[in-house]
Amino acid sequence: MQQLLSEEIIKKYFKTIVKCPLFQNLGESELLGYLHNARVIVKEYRKNDFIALSGDPMEGIGVILEGSALLTRENVMGQRVIMANLEASAMFGEALLFSKQALWPATIKAMKASKIMFIPLETFIQTLPDCQQCQTKILSNLLEDLSEKAMILTKKVHYLTLKGMREKIFAYLTDIYTVQHSEELKLPHNREQMAEVLNVSRTALSRELGRLRDEGIIDIQGRSVSLLDLSVITEFGFNNN
Repeated sequence: MQQLLSEEIIKKYFKTIVKCPLFQNLGESELLGYLHNARVIVKEYRKNDFIALSGDPMEGIGVILEGSALLTRENVMGQRVIMANLEASAMFGEALLFSKQALWPATIKAMKASKIMFIPLETFIQTLPDCQQCQTKILSNLLEDLSEKAMILTKKVHYLTLKGMREKIFAYLTDIYTVQHSEELKLPHNREQMAEVLNVSRTALSRELGRLRDEGIIDIQGRSVSLLDLSVITEFGFNNN
């Protein structure tokens, strides 16, 4: 049920909401004005609850106020592929907002107890009191985010076009290096999730990571990876092909 946010929720989650890409470059007064006038849906989920199932109707853009979630999709072979890890302040579903058939194309599962704010289409197309300028900024942010997500999707396709396990790993590490700007990486995925992102088996992935470590190309401890031979690794990066 759509509702105005309570003062309690706004106060509790304001620092989280302001970090959401949808609200970047909004002044505090602008964002507060929007939050006080926008009718949204707020839902709570327990760990392992499904936030959305593939094929379900979409209620609006989701913003994670608390907790985390995993967005996945099964391919025709029944293999689960991780599309995105979603943490507090992240949003999802923006690509569907103006679709004529707004059905979730993927499954979203809560990885811990979570609270989600869904922002329906009406909030974007109806003029809110004293918020015309901030709505324009929000729509601009939405378009920018869609462009970034399109690039991420293109990179995932890039992984699939690489035939060798080593090339896939190098492309994956290069993308993270490009974001973190450090040869000491903190991986966003555990080993099982990384295998799903690259669409490879976990066993084969672990074996190849072990070889790369033995060859002195990387050092890996859990989710921490040191890039010891950057020139070799970045050869298969997205922008180098």
